[in-house]
Amino acid sequence: MSKTIGALWLRDFEKDGKKEKMMSGELDLGALGSISIAVFKNKKKDKDNQPDYIIVLSNPADKPKENSKSSGSDTAKEEDIDF
Repeated sequence: MSKTIGALWLRDFEKDGKKEKMMSGELDLGALGSISIAVFKNKKKDKDNQPDYIIVLSNPADKPKENSKSSGSDTAKEEDIDF
């Protein structure tokens, strides 16, 4: 028996003037609560033992601030991830 613990949505975003795709969603960790994540294709993959996709924690409270200067937070944002 399997249990669904989350869902992902396919999203478009722009980086360096190019349209790219990502997935975003939430995972339900039960008693630990839920977390927001973002999934990006690993564009630096050059060997089979490297991952195809990279998962990062995403803080929904940071969403409106994505286009502003960094506030010194350790939370990764889309534009901070070098693929």
